[in-house]
Amino acid sequence: MSATPIGFGILGSGNMARVYADALATQVTAGRLVAVALGSRAGSLAAEFEVADEPSAEDLAERADVDAVVIATPHSTHLPLALLAAAAGKHVYLEKPMALDVAECDQIIAACRRAGVQLTVAKQTRHMEMSMRAKAYIDEGRIGEILFLRPMSVTPGSGFANVPQSWPSDPREGDAFLDWGSHACDAIRWFSAADAVRVYADYENFTGLRLESPTAMVQIRLSSKAIAQILLCYEIGPSGFGTRRNNQYEIVGTEGSIFWDLDRIELLTGARDQVVWELPSWTLPDFKPRDPRRIGNTARQLDDFIAALQAGQMPRITGQDGRAAIEMTQAAKQSAQTGRAVDLPLAG
Repeated sequence: MSATPIGFGILGSGNMARVYADALATQVTAGRLVAVALGSRAGSLAAEFEVADEPSAEDLAERADVDAVVIATPHSTHLPLALLAAAAGKHVYLEKPMALDVAECDQIIAACRRAGVQLTVAKQTRHMEMSMRAKAYIDEGRIGEILFLRPMSVTPGSGFANVPQSWPSDPREGDAFLDWGSHACDAIRWFSAADAVRVYADYENFTGLRLESPTAMVQIRLSSKAIAQILLCYEIGPSGFGTRRNNQYEIVGTEGSIFWDLDRIELLTGARDQVVWELPSWTLPDFKPRDPRRIGNTARQLDDFIAALQAGQMPRITGQDGRAAIEMTQAAKQSAQTGRAVDLPLAG
């Protein structure tokens, strides 16, 4: 007999909330969406997916048919909403970044532990098909011991950063590196199986965007002795970096290297350079909620979370993973502000 589907409530009604709703409706078989709350579009989202539109987060968390709460709201609300969900006995699925700083992360982890509920943080990079295949090549030893990692995201920023009402441009929500950099920081830990021990960062705003740190160059020393370098830039023009190379990873090892972007993986070993995997039909994702790959990434993580809940186990991505990424972004901000490298773990 199959296990009873996990009932999900979604807090938030923006783009990512729609991604979760679509994933639960179309690709996740062991979970179901039962209610939505918060945000100006909650009513229309609930109506579209034929679920309850709850008047508050409290009302959603009190529902008996909600087993887990997806929190897909602005960053500054993650802490209070996670505490609310945990206190109601609901498992917590937090959209990245986990919180604004490590102190908030610690509060969330402690609250979930006290309540006896599971906690996970969305890490889409781990569930992208390209990333999963690249990770498999690395784990097979195809490039040897990892020496250097370089995630890079170069994206036109005018789509949201110059809109005064846009929440990413609100300083209360943290900076750009907290937002996208948390993806890269987690990916570095995942691919290298190592933790950060030192961070040095330079932040810049070349074009006056209404966004803190729209350009960031961050260097990270890992416990394995490997070095990572992250480049984030929201300031380039739409055609300044092409369409295929705006989000890419490169990892160099003692026996070779691996490179991938939105559509292909290249493996370099010895004198041989080969494309080892490529999408059969490639189009640049427009980052709209219904991009099939975006929904697929989310569905895979929801499936992992549901499997852990049904087995009574911890999720593969834990609150500690979310915290580690935030500690790296927090160290980067401190470094950019002081001009000095910051050692981890952070003091205090």
